[in-house]
Amino acid sequence: MHVPLNFFNWSLKKAINTLDNPIQKAQMTVFVYLFFGNFLKIGIFLPEYIKQNSLSQIIASIVGIVITFIVLKLLLWKPYYLQGLIFFVITAATFGVWYNLVVDKNAINLITFQDIFMIVMWSFYGLSGRWGYIYSGAAILPILFSFSLDPIQEMGIGLPGTSVNASLFVIAFNFVVIIIAHHYYRSILYQTIYSSDRLNDELANSNDSKNMFFATMSHELRTPLNSVIGMANLLIEDNRDKEQKENLDILKFSAESLLSLINDILDFNKIGSGKIDLEQIPFNLNTLLENACAGLRIKAMEKNLYCITSMDSEIAENDVIGDPTRLLQIIYNLVGNSIKFTKKGGVEIQVRVLNRVNDTLSLRFIVQDTGLGISKEQQQIIFEPFIQADVNTTRKFGGTGLGLSIVKHLLTLHQSTIHVESELNKGAKFYFDIDYQVTRKHLEPIAEVSPKKDQGAFSNLKILLAEDNPMNILFMKKLFARWNIEIDIAENGQEVLNLLQVKDYNLILMDIQMPVMNGYEAAVQIRAMNDPLKSATHIIALTASVSSDVNTNVLEAGMNDSLSKPFKPDELYAKLEKLAAHSPIPF
Repeated sequence: MHVPLNFFNWSLKKAINTLDNPIQKAQMTVFVYLFFGNFLKIGIFLPEYIKQNSLSQIIASIVGIVITFIVLKLLLWKPYYLQGLIFFVITAATFGVWYNLVVDKNAINLITFQDIFMIVMWSFYGLSGRWGYIYSGAAILPILFSFSLDPIQEMGIGLPGTSVNASLFVIAFNFVVIIIAHHYYRSILYQTIYSSDRLNDELANSNDSKNMFFATMSHELRTPLNSVIGMANLLIEDNRDKEQKENLDILKFSAESLLSLINDILDFNKIGSGKIDLEQIPFNLNTLLENACAGLRIKAMEKNLYCITSMDSEIAENDVIGDPTRLLQIIYNLVGNSIKFTKKGGVEIQVRVLNRVNDTLSLRFIVQDTGLGISKEQQQIIFEPFIQADVNTTRKFGGTGLGLSIVKHLLTLHQSTIHVESELNKGAKFYFDIDYQVTRKHLEPIAEVSPKKDQGAFSNLKILLAEDNPMNILFMKKLFARWNIEIDIAENGQEVLNLLQVKDYNLILMDIQMPVMNGYEAAVQIRAMNDPLKSATHIIALTASVSSDVNTNVLEAGMNDSLSKPFKPDELYAKLEKLAAHSPIPF
């Protein structure tokens, strides 16, 4: 808060320091210089008016001195009057031009042109654009009027009744004021641009630091979850004791819930950074939604709820082009939200064809539940980040409050909008519309990996695991032991290179972040080996990072594939099956 100025203040510096806006500071500086200069200009002309006994000009000069003094006093005492004083001065100057050319009918002269130019300049620099046009027009009209009365009049240099020397001094002074005004405004403009560029650089650096933080945190959080969820899966499959199995189910559910929360936060960060782009690949909606709902039904059954799907027959008959991953994320978030807040009844997922024009299919997706419902007031805020409908919601049901916000942003990328219809205690209905292009090529449904695997199918597979986390190493050893596979362990990229020099491998599972040498560097050196068999070793990146650059970096380093931690054993098994048919090393 600025200290009020004393009435007797004549310090321009003190007055400027009470203003926060740099443009206002420039206006104040030029304005004060201009009005101090008025004393000088009037002082030059007044003696000549006195010699000529021009009473009207003498009175006008004295009034000018008084007005100049009052304006200066107000500026230096109450700087926040600046805008109003600019209005007053420009209005007075415009009136002076009209009086000079229209009332007194004096000839046009260079000083009058300078006054008009300064009115135009000050109306745009000192006021808004609208007032700039208004005052510019008002100042120019008298010239047009004067020329209309006398089209062939000669333009003079100075004001009538003044000497050439006095007029030349005033003309020079006016040019100085014009130059100073442009200098200050140009300085402020470039200072503002420089400050803006500097702030943009700082913001970019801050964003880079934030993204690096999220990438690091995602790795540090997801890496231990990989071993927790993985070991829970192994123990659940082995355990026949009902009570212990229930405890393990709780452990797995809690770990997966934590993973879901982490993913929500990371996705929200990606959306905020504008780093999510939609894929355009063919997929079958019917297959996609049926597979998704199969997992959601299990979640619903845990609460004794139903989870049913209903879709038009035309949907099953057509494959479409779009982003199946992001559509699944939208459905998972909406249905998961409905299951969370429903105690009795269940959730219904509907997909309806709204319209079809040539190869464009307009679909409406509906998620309807019999849950707690949402009031009209709460419907306005539930799609905002970190907001939940009730202050007790987080305590009762958990969650970050990001799920619906992510849905809203993902639908914006699809050029769509989420709608909600609900009443308290009467359930909720969420729906959105998306247009998809129909592809004429029909996709064969992808067969899921059977949970029952041939335990000895890959017993001769030679695998090198590059991993520095002891818990993940333990989990991977137990997982491969289940498939009768013995694996070698390297705790950094350099150890990978050392082992590869003395032994051939069908597969290297390469962690990315390791000490001594990371996974990217190790992969690049493997691809540069002289031995064509070793340099062609199949490499799958194991990464807990969710950075948008990971897939690009993996491919640029020469790796063949990637697997995101935490992963399901079936996902790794599927990649082993795929490798079996193409490995250059027999096993």
